[in-house]
Amino acid sequence: MSVREYDEQEILARLAALDRRSKTAFAASCAERLVPLFERYARSVGAPELGPRLRGLADAAWGAASGVDIDAGAYQAEAEGMVPSDSDGWVLETGYGQNAAAAVAYAIRTWLTDAPQEAAWAARQVYEIADYAVLQGDSELDLNSPGAERRVLESAAVQRALTAIARSLSLVEAAPLTWQELRAEAEADGQQWARALP
Repeated sequence: MSVREYDEQEILARLAALDRRSKTAFAASCAERLVPLFERYARSVGAPELGPRLRGLADAAWGAASGVDIDAGAYQAEAEGMVPSDSDGWVLETGYGQNAAAAVAYAIRTWLTDAPQEAAWAARQVYEIADYAVLQGDSELDLNSPGAERRVLESAAVQRALTAIARSLSLVEAAPLTWQELRAEAEADGQQWARALP
């Protein structure tokens, strides 16, 4: 089986051909995969109430993609404000919290701007969270050693993330009548990742 690479330029080109709802649904699927990891972060810092709030913002992105009128500007600002700062005190889950909240902010910003780059940045959060998980889970991995970056890329977590991005992109390109299948897959992935990642 071939190793998938993260190719943001290809993702961007494919997103550019999509309408606003499809781009937003793609970005929402990326965010959806990461919300359970944000919930883990919120519990780890003693603020479990933040998890349902980010979940609500991700739901708003799905709503926008489905034609629901949302206050996108306010939601985007709130999601951006939920990105943990390095000065908040670092725990392993802080990295998860950062990528997850950023992905939700990008999903809502995709709706606001109709810009393929915003949706591509949501996808980058999925890739980066898998990369982070591999680095955190392998204490013997030295990124300065020959082949280390390739080992990270070939890891199950990163390959699963890249496959999920590709699958979501294919589903939105198929222009389904609803986003039900896309959302169900993203929710299932998110639950699995929250259990499996370190």
